[in-house]
Amino acid sequence: MGNEKWVDYAMDTPIQQESTVDPSNELSKFGYKQELERKMNVAHLTAFGLNYMVPIAPAIVFGFLLQLSGGTVALPYLIAGLAMLFTALSYSVMVRNFPLAGSVYNYVGRGWNVHLGFLSGWVLILDYILIPTVTSASSAMYAQQLFPAIPFWVFLAIFSIGTGILNLFGTELLSKMGLWLLIIGEFVIFAGFIVWGKAVFNGMGVGTLFSPEPFQFSSFAALISASSLAVFSYLGFDAVTTLAEESKQPKRDIPRAIYWSIGIGTLTMFLSGYIGMLVIPDWQNHITDDTWVNTTLFQVSKMTGGDWFSVFYTAGYLTSLGVFNLVATAAGARLLYGMGRDNLIPKSIFAKINKRWKTPHWNILLIVSFEFILGLWSELDKLSSLINYGALTGFGMLNLSVIWLYYVKKKGRSPLKLGDQPNWMPSGIGHVRYTLLPFIGFLIILALFISMDRLALTVGTIWLIVGILFLAAKTRGFKELPPTLHLND
Repeated sequence: MGNEKWVDYAMDTPIQQESTVDPSNELSKFGYKQELERKMNVAHLTAFGLNYMVPIAPAIVFGFLLQLSGGTVALPYLIAGLAMLFTALSYSVMVRNFPLAGSVYNYVGRGWNVHLGFLSGWVLILDYILIPTVTSASSAMYAQQLFPAIPFWVFLAIFSIGTGILNLFGTELLSKMGLWLLIIGEFVIFAGFIVWGKAVFNGMGVGTLFSPEPFQFSSFAALISASSLAVFSYLGFDAVTTLAEESKQPKRDIPRAIYWSIGIGTLTMFLSGYIGMLVIPDWQNHITDDTWVNTTLFQVSKMTGGDWFSVFYTAGYLTSLGVFNLVATAAGARLLYGMGRDNLIPKSIFAKINKRWKTPHWNILLIVSFEFILGLWSELDKLSSLINYGALTGFGMLNLSVIWLYYVKKKGRSPLKLGDQPNWMPSGIGHVRYTLLPFIGFLIILALFISMDRLALTVGTIWLIVGILFLAAKTRGFKELPPTLHLND
């Protein structure tokens, strides 16, 4: 093993051989049968992840990041992207071990402990319900900038209920639409970069394309706090793993899609934060205006390109968020499906598959309903911060689960290049890949977690306690497991 190159351990995927195992047959090892359709390849999965990450996502929280950091948006996105890379490495390991729907719920549950897995999935439910709520509400706010006479709730219904129900038609629709709509979204983003940059070059804002202005922040603590919120925009790589049972070759393609999603997403969000701040060095004059904070990049687009470009940018933004709501609802529905299939939440509802469309329809309808109701009465900054409680908790536990699986349970699988063998023990530089990197990922996540908004920490902890009490009742004091999980615990 000492002759193997670092890339074999660091990425697990770039030079691996094709998997010859039918992934549908592998489900039987975990006590499941194939119910979802396998339609997704690496391009579809990458588009799904990027559409979920919404490369145009800075338009949602740009103003909030600016408030929290005291002057920078680019740095929080860069720090969050690097933090997510470490966790992405752990995801690539766990999907190879457990190519199942359910994401963190399955990875922590099977890699470490089933009860911890449930709690990881439980807190992650916050993300999959609240993220589309935030984007729907943000879309409604941007649309109101163009059509102020139309009530907020009408736009909210269009973006939440309308786009969510499209999920009932299955992943084939998502796979066909995803690549094209991603191209549209990226086109709008780079059009924004060109228009903003041209305006700055012509003397607007700082008047130069190279400036330290976008990297100013009030304190290191403020920067880390803003970075913890920026994690909100990176959750797409996690959503990719929820499609493990709809991917043609999940052990190979999902890790690749994760790395592509993180890389492209970090670049576009960093550039949005950098170029956007070149336009508004006087941001302190606007930061107390809630409308400006909620729609900062609409204001930037209007300043640099006039009314026509603000309409163009908003139309692209709304299209991207419409696609996001499709993929976010799909991912959340499959997380609930994974938990329902194991009867940790009512199986008759959450594990029910529509026979015609092959989708977990009750989960989709439930998420859409919560999305609309919460969107009517909640504030974007509070919801955005609360979302990250579930994500960071789940990510931290996932990183530790890699170490537990390989060094305590000693049941981890080898890289595909080494034959995908069970009960494999790392050696040599492999210890870096399976111990050091996951632990660094955990420490970074921990630092971001403790820097979160106090209200989000309080509400998130209450939700976690509710989950603990529910699990205790469901398992008779943690003494029982669902039958399917006995197979591999």
